[in-house]
Amino acid sequence: MKRLILLIVLCVVLINPGCEKIDFGSTNKNVNGPKDPNTGSLLSGSIARYYTRTGRPLWVTPSLYVQYMTQLVYVDEMLYADVPQSWDTYYAQILSNLKMVIDICEDPANALDPIVLANGSIGNQLGVAKIMKAIIFKRVTDVYGDIPYSEALSSSNFLPAYDSQESIYKAMIADLKAARDGMANSVRVTKGDIIFGGGSSHVGKWQKLANSLILEFALQLSKKYPGVAEYAAVEFNAALTNGAGVIETISDEAWFNYDALNSWNNPWNWIRPADYSMSKEFCDALRGETGVGELNSTSNTTYDNRIILFADDADLEGLGYGYTNETDAPGAYSAPSGLILSASVPLPIMTAAYTFLNRAEAAARGWNAENVSNMLEDGILASYETLGDHYAAVAAELEIDISGLGDGSAYAAARVADIATAPGGAIQVICEEKWVALFPCGFDAWAEWRRTGYPALTPAADAINGGVIPRRFNYPSTEATLNRDSYLNGITKLAPATDNNSSKMWWDQ
Repeated sequence: MKRLILLIVLCVVLINPGCEKIDFGSTNKNVNGPKDPNTGSLLSGSIARYYTRTGRPLWVTPSLYVQYMTQLVYVDEMLYADVPQSWDTYYAQILSNLKMVIDICEDPANALDPIVLANGSIGNQLGVAKIMKAIIFKRVTDVYGDIPYSEALSSSNFLPAYDSQESIYKAMIADLKAARDGMANSVRVTKGDIIFGGGSSHVGKWQKLANSLILEFALQLSKKYPGVAEYAAVEFNAALTNGAGVIETISDEAWFNYDALNSWNNPWNWIRPADYSMSKEFCDALRGETGVGELNSTSNTTYDNRIILFADDADLEGLGYGYTNETDAPGAYSAPSGLILSASVPLPIMTAAYTFLNRAEAAARGWNAENVSNMLEDGILASYETLGDHYAAVAAELEIDISGLGDGSAYAAARVADIATAPGGAIQVICEEKWVALFPCGFDAWAEWRRTGYPALTPAADAINGGVIPRRFNYPSTEATLNRDSYLNGITKLAPATDNNSSKMWWDQ
C-alpha cells in the first residue's frame, strides 16, 4: 500500500500543470562547438562537396543523354526513365553553406570582425561565394526549370515559391557582376578558395572566371533574347569588354584538383567501368567516320586526336547507344579512358577553350564583330593544349601514352573549313566542337545541346519515355506533396505543362 501511495504522489507531481518552470541553462548547447561559423571552412567545404558529389543523377546521367557513353547493365538513364530526381544535395549540403558565408560577409557588424577577416577580406570571400552560388544555381535551374531561389535556404520558410527561370538567370548574372566588381587585391588570403589558392594574385583569376561565366550564361538565353540589342547580347558584350578580362590562357583557367589521398576523388572514379562503354556515336564523330554503318552525327570528317585521351582504346568501336540488351562482352568495345576514371585527374570548371568557343558562337550570331574562324580555331587549339597539360601527370602515373595528341592545328584548320559545307554553317561546327571540348562534363554539354540542337543526336532506339531525349529532370517527389502550390506553379511554365523529362523549360522553348 505504501508503494502504491508513493507512485500516486509521484504521478501527481509529474503531471501538475502548476509547477514552477525550471531553467536548464546550457544543457542543450554544444559548449565545445565553435562560437561563430568559420567562413573559410564553409566556403571550402561547399566547393569540395559540389565537385566531389557522386551518383548517376548528380554526375553521370547527362553524359548519357548527350551520348558520350552508353550503359551496359543498368540502362534506365540511357533509356530515359521518367522519374523524380532529388535536389537535396544542392540545397541542403552546398547552397545553404554558401548562403551562410554570404550572410556573414554582408552583415555590417562583421566588417571588422577578426574571426571573419582571418579567412580573407570581406569582398573577396563574398565574391568567391557568390560566383560559386551562381555556378550551382545554374546547374539546378538548367536541370529542373523554375526552382526555389529568392525564398530558398530560409530557416523559417519551408514552402518556398518557385522563381521564374528568367528572373533566376538575371539574378545570377547580377551576382556574378557584383562578385567581380567587389573583389580586390588584398594581403589577406582567402582561405576558403581551394580552386585558385586564395592569394592576392588570384583575385584576377576569379574576376576572369566571373566574366567567362557571364558569357556562358548569356548565350544560354539566346533563344529568348536573340537580337544584338537584347538582354543576352548586351550582357555578353559588357562582360567580354570588361576591364577584368575573360579566360584566354591555360594559366587563368579554373579546374578542380582532386586529392585521392584525402578522399577528394574525381567523381568519375566512382563508376564501375564494366557498366559503361564509349558510345559509337561519339567515337565515330571523333574519328570523322562517315561510311556505311557509322553513326557520326556531326559535320566532322577529320580524325580528332583527343580520342586517345577520352577512350581506353582509340581503335576499338564504341557501343551503339540506346539498346535494352547488349550480348557482347564489355571488352569488345572501347571504354572510358583510365585518365577520365582516375581518382586524381582534375576536371574543368571553366576553360579558355570553352570561352573562345562561346565567343565564336556569339560572333556567328551577329552579337559582335569578333572573327568567327579565329575564335573557333583558338578554341580547338586551347582544348588540345589544356587537356595535354592537365592530363600529363596522371597519364605518366598510369603509363598511358598521350604523345600522339599533337597541337591540334591540322584538325582546327579542317574544322574551320567545314564552316563552308556544314548545313548549319558556323554555329553547327562551333556547337559540335563544344560537345567535344566539354567531355566528360555532361551537364554543360546537355545544356548546350538542348539550346542549339547540335550535334544532331538520334534518341535511344529502346527509349521508354516516348522516344524523346530528355530536356530536364522531373521535380523531386517530395515537392508534389510538401510544397504542392509552388510545385504546380513551376509545372505551368513547362511546355507541355507536365512534370516529365520530355517537357521543355523556359530557355529551351
